[in-house]
Amino acid sequence: MELVIRNNNQNTIFKISDDSQYLQILITNIVQFDCSSSNLTLLPFITDSLQILICRNNQITSLPKLPNSLIKLDCSNNQITSLPKLPNSLQQLYCYSNQLNVLPKLPNSLQELNCWNNQITILPKLPNSLQTLYCGENKVSQLPKLPNSLKEFYCCDSQLSLLPESLYSMKTKHIGGNCFIQNIKYKYLIKFF
Repeated sequence: MELVIRNNNQNTIFKISDDSQYLQILITNIVQFDCSSSNLTLLPFITDSLQILICRNNQITSLPKLPNSLIKLDCSNNQITSLPKLPNSLQQLYCYSNQLNVLPKLPNSLQELNCWNNQITILPKLPNSLQTLYCGENKVSQLPKLPNSLKEFYCCDSQLSLLPESLYSMKTKHIGGNCFIQNIKYKYLIKFF
C-alpha cells in the first residue's frame, strides 16, 4: 500500500505494509493527509499545519486533537464514538456512518455537515454559515433552528415529529421516512418528497 502526503512543496510517497495497524509519521508542513481505506485503527500524530484530513473507510475508534488550521475533516465509515473539539477554521465535516451519539459544538465557519447514519438523538446549534446538512438515518426527533444560509437539507429516515417553517423556502430538501405529527399545515409539504 502507498500513502501519499502532500506538503507545500511536493508529494511524498511512503510505503507501508498491508498489516500495519497504525502509522507513526511526523512531518512538518503537511497540508493534506489522506489515509483512506488503509485498515487503520489509530491515526498518527497530526501536525499543526494540516488543512485537510481524510481518513474514511478504516476501523478508527477515536481521533486525536485536531489542529486549528483544519478546514476539512472526512472521518466517515469508521467506528468513531465521539469527535474531539472541532477547530474554529473547519468548513466541511463528513462523519457519516460511524457510532456517534452526539456531535460537539459546531464552529461558526462550518458550511457542510454530513452526519448521516449514526445514533445521534439531538443536533447541536447550527452555525449561521451552514449551507448543506445531511442528518438522516439518525434518532433525531427535533431539529434546532435552521440557519437562513441553509440551501440543502436531507433528513430522511429519522424520528422527526415537527418540521420548521423555514423548510418551505428551501429548494433542496428530502425528509421522507419520518414520523410527523398530524399537522395539516405540513401535510401538503410532505407530498412533494
